[in-house]
Amino acid sequence: MTITTTDRTTVPGTGTTGTYGHYPQLCGTNTGPHSYVDLSCTSTDEATISFTLGDSSNNQYKVKVTQYSCNDQCIASREGCFQYFTGVTGTINSYNLANSGQLATLDYKNCIRQEAGYCCIEYTVISWAVSAEACAAAATRCASASTCTSEYIIIPNVINSGNVDLNYDRFCGVNLNPVGFPAANLPIRTCQCPFEFSHVTGITALGGTGAAATEDGFSIKYRQIPGGC
Repeated sequence: MTITTTDRTTVPGTGTTGTYGHYPQLCGTNTGPHSYVDLSCTSTDEATISFTLGDSSNNQYKVKVTQYSCNDQCIASREGCFQYFTGVTGTINSYNLANSGQLATLDYKNCIRQEAGYCCIEYTVISWAVSAEACAAAATRCASASTCTSEYIIIPNVINSGNVDLNYDRFCGVNLNPVGFPAANLPIRTCQCPFEFSHVTGITALGGTGAAATEDGFSIKYRQIPGGC
């Protein structure tokens, strides 16, 4: 899916003091997901949600807007978290997963609150089709900056217990595992805090400018791992 030129939702830069985080254009079906927009401590800051409806299709939207105190426990303690998850376990889905269509123009961060006594986090695939890489061999591995160039996930400081010299933080393709091949999904684990999971896609189209690719997006289950921090 490329940038939609008819129907989309945008959150422009907010406030006069500064703009925080990345706010992508969204479209498709997004029933249930939440999104956070950061504001400064200036009371005159504003957040604006804009809808562009340029065709005759049956567009529907219903958005709940909630303001939170900077001291509220259910918001991130740092800027730039477009989605923020709490709890020892949970599920992270890409936007428009219900339509099996990954969106272009994405560059945002999912943040997971570190729960007390939990020092590491593990991600396990429910579904994964982030880009066209086949993950079948080292040359087409679904990890590293050299092969994951347009659509990818960033998970900082992933642990590779099989080979400590192969540590990647960028993942793409049709499978997810610590070294990017063979073509099989394996759990991804990191002990770097804060827990972050970023999603980046092509600026003008999936697979690069003008390219066509079938990319559904992802659904990932996470679980935090207890230990001595």
